[in-house]
Amino acid sequence: MTVDMIFSIRGHSIPRDHGFVLWRELQACLPWLDAETQAGIHPIRGAPADDDMLLLTQRASLVLRLPQVRLADAESLTGRQLDLDGCVLEIGAARQRPLLAFTTLYAHQVCTGSDDELDFLGDVAAQLEQIGVACKYLCGKRRTLRAGQTEIRGYSLMLHDLKLEQSTLLQQSGLGDNRKLGCGIFVPYKSIAA
Repeated sequence: MTVDMIFSIRGHSIPRDHGFVLWRELQACLPWLDAETQAGIHPIRGAPADDDMLLLTQRASLVLRLPQVRLADAESLTGRQLDLDGCVLEIGAARQRPLLAFTTLYAHQVCTGSDDELDFLGDVAAQLEQIGVACKYLCGKRRTLRAGQTEIRGYSLMLHDLKLEQSTLLQQSGLGDNRKLGCGIFVPYKSIAA
């Protein structure tokens, strides 16, 4: 079983494109994280301060999607500090949140290796077919993140008309590459109308 482990965090701001530096810091604290295929790291949410930074609100949190067997190991993050390119995050207590089955899911960025939107949608269709999921999907904004000197491109993606058991499966497995950089991680979305 896979759950989201939600850590409270304290800090002022973080880089807007923080996926790679967050991954690097977490990997130093949790060496097993690299080999854990079911693990994912949600992007940290904040209020845009400028083109490069996000301001952290009191509700900001660090969310790791982990298999149940790794939850106790991840507890060791509590009390640690992470340095995200000079922005210090203090990691607080954690709580667990089960994955909830919704008929609509959303991922901030999905990366399949294709830059072209039509090729990307073809990749999505093939991956969904491979895992036996039938649903409708909408491609959103093109997004880019940096991982060191590498630029990773993808698109936001909404899946809808999902069967509930497929919703849980997709949240556990994700789609595409780079889950530890915040890509391909799906969260429930209340309505496609929104």
